Amino acid sequence: MVRRLLGLSKDLNLRTKLLLLFTLLILFPLSLQGIVTYRHFSATVDEKTEQFTVDIVRQINANLDRLLKDFERLSMMPLYDQVVLTILSKYDGEMGTGAWASSDDYMKMKLYTSANAYDRAEIRGIHLISNSGIFFSNVDSMAVDSVWDSRQDEWFAEVEQSGGAWVLIPPHSPSYYTVNTGDAYISVGRTIRDPDTLRTLGYILIDIKLDAFRNILSNLNFEQDANVIVTDSRRRLLFERNSAGEQSVYGDLLQHAEPQPYGSNQKIVLGGQSYLYVQHHSNYSGLSVISLTPIKVIRKESRELGTFTLWFAALCVAVVTLLAVIVSYRLTRPLIELKKSMIRVEQGNFDRRIAVYGRDEFGQLGRGFNKMTEEIDRLFNEVFILGIREKEAELSALQSQINPHFIYNTLESISMMAIRGNNAEVSDMVSALGKLLRYTIDKVDRLVPLFEEIRFVQSYVRIQQLRYGERLRVEYDIAEEANLIVIPKLILQPLVENAVYHGIDEAEQGGTIWISALRFEDELLITVRDDGKGLAEPEIEALNERLRATPSYQGLQSGGERGGLGLSNIAQRIMLIYGDRGEVTVDGSLGQGLAVTIAIKLEGTGGGQACIKCCS
Repeated sequence: MVRRLLGLSKDLNLRTKLLLLFTLLILFPLSLQGIVTYRHFSATVDEKTEQFTVDIVRQINANLDRLLKDFERLSMMPLYDQVVLTILSKYDGEMGTGAWASSDDYMKMKLYTSANAYDRAEIRGIHLISNSGIFFSNVDSMAVDSVWDSRQDEWFAEVEQSGGAWVLIPPHSPSYYTVNTGDAYISVGRTIRDPDTLRTLGYILIDIKLDAFRNILSNLNFEQDANVIVTDSRRRLLFERNSAGEQSVYGDLLQHAEPQPYGSNQKIVLGGQSYLYVQHHSNYSGLSVISLTPIKVIRKESRELGTFTLWFAALCVAVVTLLAVIVSYRLTRPLIELKKSMIRVEQGNFDRRIAVYGRDEFGQLGRGFNKMTEEIDRLFNEVFILGIREKEAELSALQSQINPHFIYNTLESISMMAIRGNNAEVSDMVSALGKLLRYTIDKVDRLVPLFEEIRFVQSYVRIQQLRYGERLRVEYDIAEEANLIVIPKLILQPLVENAVYHGIDEAEQGGTIWISALRFEDELLITVRDDGKGLAEPEIEALNERLRATPSYQGLQSGGERGGLGLSNIAQRIMLIYGDRGEVTVDGSLGQGLAVTIAIKLEGTGGGQACIKCCS
């Protein structure tokens, strides 16, 4: 990563580098300080919020204990009132068999329950029930049944099985209320027994409004967006307060969260949202108070600090960028002027001078540049112009030499003399030699159409056939669509020459050379194959490896084969001209001859007219 950044920085100009440097020098410490401050602040807020929540939950449970202790004491009062015990014992029997009670008994029980419920807004009703179901209550007689069969309410079984201890019933809707308002109540119940005989005389039920729990929370400075859940020892829900607009999370808590150890504090995920989970358990009542505070609420202040830090950093970046632009411009202005002057000098304007800025390094560069341009101007006038004059003199001397066309004309005259002497073979050889000379004396690196290169090869073959006679046989298979494709000059004749001297020359019966050219879609394939002695497979692999070697100027000029135009030099010329689009490969086997293939991938359509235009 560091190397990549360093590599990219090499392509930037000095002004941009200074701008980036000034910006990074400010941003790095600022960002580091912001990150450290933000993390420290967030950790501190999380820790204090967690401790605050733990204290609040502990206080809630303490307040609930005081409230329930009061209700427990209230449920024990009938045990110390002989009148209540006497009235309950009068209406003994099987539950649901009671019919009526005397008005005097109703009045006494009414006064008793009303006195205990006086000025207790959190109590919905205090009820005393005999074994037969006679119902005494402080609630208006029109709002409750006078006789109640407890067997129709499943929750009452807990009171019957309590054995005289007080029990806490989760929210329920008792059936003894004649008007069903849909409200649920939490009840404290107890079995009333005769103190002397421990015989069951009846039951007491104290219905508590859920507002009692809400009042406890309202008296504490508790986070409004937190969820508070109160459960009993059996993990039954007694009370839940949700943050505004949110649904109950108790169901998700039961399904996805394992029971946590009492007093545990941790972070859990419910419904895709993270919460701070704090739980406190009461040894007295068995209640557990659970607080679920959304992490996003806890970190609200942290986010605000992060937002402020980002905006402040953006402002600093803007100011620093403006200052960096001004400073970098003033620092690099002399260098920019020096760069422009150097470009003009490169274009041949040696009279360019720059203004010297002060005595600092830039001033020294300016003075050095002016001296350098003066020296270059002097050397140009003394050396370069003198060299041009020398070249002109050499050119004049060359122009006075024998014109190459004199040689062509001389060869034509020899050919005519051979024809007059009825020596057709000499005439053919001289004509072929003239064509070879005319073709090779031109620039070697010129591109020519394939048919011109084939014509040159035919002239060379004609000369060799005069030497070898019928021992040398050459067959051509040139596709018509390949004739006009341009290729480098003098790449086929060396291949044919190698086939003649290394493949056929030593064979008594001679041999055959096949020259083929085929265009296959966007690729030109030229093959020179012979049926000579060939090479062994390791030798062919070594030769192909050498042909795939990276070309070099020295290798192209001083190849070990004839005239620098051998097989290796041809491969290097192909690679230098075409790059990855050109390749020379050798194939064959010992005793079966060799095949040299030149593969060239063509660009564009490669039409005939385009090829002629390229080589003209």
